[in-house]
Amino acid sequence: MDILIPVITLGALGAVFGAGLAVASKAFAVKIDPRLERIHGLLPGANCGACGGAGCFGFAQSLLSGKMPLDSCRVVNDENKGQIAKILGQTVEKKTRKVAVLHCNGGANVKDKYTYSGIKDCIAANSLMQGPRACSSGCIGFGTCVAVCPFKALSMSDRGLPIVDIHKCKACSKCVAACPKKLFSLELVSHPVYVSCASHATGKDTKAVCSVGCIGCKLCEKACKFDAIHVKDNLAIIDYHKCTSCKECVKACPCKTINIRKDAL
Repeated sequence: MDILIPVITLGALGAVFGAGLAVASKAFAVKIDPRLERIHGLLPGANCGACGGAGCFGFAQSLLSGKMPLDSCRVVNDENKGQIAKILGQTVEKKTRKVAVLHCNGGANVKDKYTYSGIKDCIAANSLMQGPRACSSGCIGFGTCVAVCPFKALSMSDRGLPIVDIHKCKACSKCVAACPKKLFSLELVSHPVYVSCASHATGKDTKAVCSVGCIGCKLCEKACKFDAIHVKDNLAIIDYHKCTSCKECVKACPCKTINIRKDAL
């Protein structure tokens, strides 16, 4: 009989606390928008962070709160983007896909100014006299861009230059941010012609260190019938608003600096 009272008391207290917790769980429950799970399921799940959010789930939350536009995700395909827009009650404009383009053709064609024996990382190497390459604007070739690509769209060629696989590239801009030389840009797939050089050195200085760099000869300017390419500060620049991809500048370039993406050949 002596033990019965404590047992009943503890049982009663347990029931009271249990009822209190049940009430509290409902009163203080965090309401989750039912659209969140649906949107998250339509996102690619790459968690690449290119949108600026905390992974795909964080991006889904930002979409619902209106903090980020749907176009911030460059990775989601058009079909899923359309479904997400429908969930959000928005309309989405179909845009031409972009891919990463490397503006360097040097690699093995560039002379070295010293022997580098440090960490095989472009950013680390660039901190030492702008890297071991004699061209201070050219690709260092240690593949930091390859390492950061979450979609395995980049690989190193036997020439010591990264190659972009446009079938895998999602234009996430990770390579753009990682390259210490700022050699990558995102261009429309409909623009296959590009300048594979970023050096603003004089023609004489460029020739001294790289056989395939832009020398500012302006032959491309003269060949273009659409006024779409001009040499500015010793470097050929293409105006894609005027460029028709006629390839006349490619034919005219004596250094093979202006090229066509291999997938467009």
